[in-house]
Amino acid sequence: MSPVFRRAADRLTDAAPGWLLEAVRPAPAALRWGPMLRMAVGVTTPLLVGLAAGQIALGLLPSMGVMSTSMADRGGSYRARIILMCAAGSAGALGYLTGALVRGDGWWTVLVVTAVSALSALISTAGAAGSAAGLQLLVMTVLGTGIPVPGPPGPNTLKFLLGAVWALALALAGWPLRPRAAEEAAVTAAYHALSRLFADHGRDGLKAFDTALKSGYDTVLSARSAAAGTDPERTRLVALLNQSSLIRNALISLCQEEREPPEELAVAVAGVTDMLAGGPEPRGPRQEYGSPALRALHSAVRGAAELASGGDIAAGQVPYEPVGHRRRLRMLWERMWYGHLARVYTVRLVLCMGVAGAVSESGWFERSYWLMLTVALVLKPDFGSVFARAVQRALGTLAGTLIGTVVLLVVPYGPALLIPIAVFAALMPYGMQRNWGMMSAFQAPLVLLLVDLLTRGGPKLAEVRLVDTLAGCAIVLLLGYLPWPASWEAPVGPRFADAVSATARYLRHAFDPEDPGRALLRRQAYDAFADLRTVFQRAVTEPRVVSRRITTWMPAMTALERVADATAATVARTEHGAPPPSEAAVQALVTSLEGIASDVRAGRAPRRPELADEEALERVNSAVSSLRDTVSGDHSGTGEARNG
Repeated sequence: MSPVFRRAADRLTDAAPGWLLEAVRPAPAALRWGPMLRMAVGVTTPLLVGLAAGQIALGLLPSMGVMSTSMADRGGSYRARIILMCAAGSAGALGYLTGALVRGDGWWTVLVVTAVSALSALISTAGAAGSAAGLQLLVMTVLGTGIPVPGPPGPNTLKFLLGAVWALALALAGWPLRPRAAEEAAVTAAYHALSRLFADHGRDGLKAFDTALKSGYDTVLSARSAAAGTDPERTRLVALLNQSSLIRNALISLCQEEREPPEELAVAVAGVTDMLAGGPEPRGPRQEYGSPALRALHSAVRGAAELASGGDIAAGQVPYEPVGHRRRLRMLWERMWYGHLARVYTVRLVLCMGVAGAVSESGWFERSYWLMLTVALVLKPDFGSVFARAVQRALGTLAGTLIGTVVLLVVPYGPALLIPIAVFAALMPYGMQRNWGMMSAFQAPLVLLLVDLLTRGGPKLAEVRLVDTLAGCAIVLLLGYLPWPASWEAPVGPRFADAVSATARYLRHAFDPEDPGRALLRRQAYDAFADLRTVFQRAVTEPRVVSRRITTWMPAMTALERVADATAATVARTEHGAPPPSEAAVQALVTSLEGIASDVRAGRAPRRPELADEEALERVNSAVSSLRDTVSGDHSGTGEARNG
């Protein structure tokens, strides 16, 4: 990106409201041409087959199957991608069949769509696969009731499934050649972030590494959990991620001693990074060091170099908790039926879909299924702020509709439409990684062109689409957002308390090197921080009157991260020569953190912690005291945010 464009983007970022902030950020570094090419090829191939058969509209349903399935492909291990794409494709096919069977049945159609919306809301709580399946189930039910595709519902559903299988085949084309490509790339990305951390020890560098590390764990463990028996290569990748976490903690410990990391160790980490990316075997550090922090850093870097070169893997290197199928199903069931947020979301979605369906039966809108489709897409709890999505979708659809109108005016009906269809399909993955508005700007003309292949509606389709989308956004804002105060704010307070509790659990076991669960507890603590940051980032995209209360949590979040970092750095020193703390002093810290978490949940000011005066825990004690003072100072905003 040029310096001029970057400066302009920075000025826009400072001036833009939260719900437009993502629109001026640089494109994500993880974006590759592969997803864009797969989407373009996947969508246009069925249309080309239909064109060769003399009926281009025959490819419409397979193309929709490709879109529905490919939109669930968010990268990661092949196993995770297969689960997500199969869930989305099969649910989409079931949704289309349901919608096609009740198409044109008047109020019975509205009743069925409303019932499907309730089922979709419950399914969406069941993790990433449930979210993808729930969305496509509802979206394709709506499209099945609205798009008049020639032919019986059964064969048409098979066409949709054919497109889903084609999308899956394109996504898995590289599996036979490099079955662990995604896991290897995720570990390499973590080490790239670690190499940058040697030069940038600040909070931004730590956050970048922690994000890459969490992504690495998620990718490798999601693939490892399904491996039959032991998989030495995946176990080595997990061990490398563990080792990178130890290097991070030792770097923090070194910074606390106000020392810079030796050049030899930085070069060694860069060598490990290069080898993971396909370079030569790295050379481990040779010099011995005196201080506990330097010894900890030297030991961690040497361990990473040995692992990258094929050295032995230490026992207990995999920080994950095996979960049986029965327990997993029980957890999903409890989340679906007993979660307060799940119940509230279900009621909101059913209400809005019911009203949208009733409006569609009034005859006020020419293609009213777009109105229901907008409600389904905007009112999705795990996609971020409802307000931001409603505004971004309205603006994105406006821009996309104008583009689609120009295309329909300029490009004649027929094979020539496949060119802009391929372009917009290729841009869809790019828009999905930027924000909801940009994705809508590419999706709107794509859907217009696909529908035009079937109905030959011409430029008038663009006007109809825009009116229906704006009406759907209005229904969401007036019925699914404004009357529900709990939906105005993300639950930052409860997630903050959860992160404090996770830190306390890690601290309780952090100084016991024989504890086999210590690595898992450390990872759970940093996962809780990542979840907290996600909830916070969604909350700040709400309107200013709401987001300004949420931002009072930022100092407390920073203070909590310092507690975890001080703990990890102290552990690194004690494992390499520094005197360990007493059990009583550690328990005093754990009790203080648990008290802070309890007080935040209750909405009261935390009490002053009673900490033991031990030199070994001086930095951790100071960080916990600072956390308490910060939370107490923000208490006027804490109570408001906690209620969200």
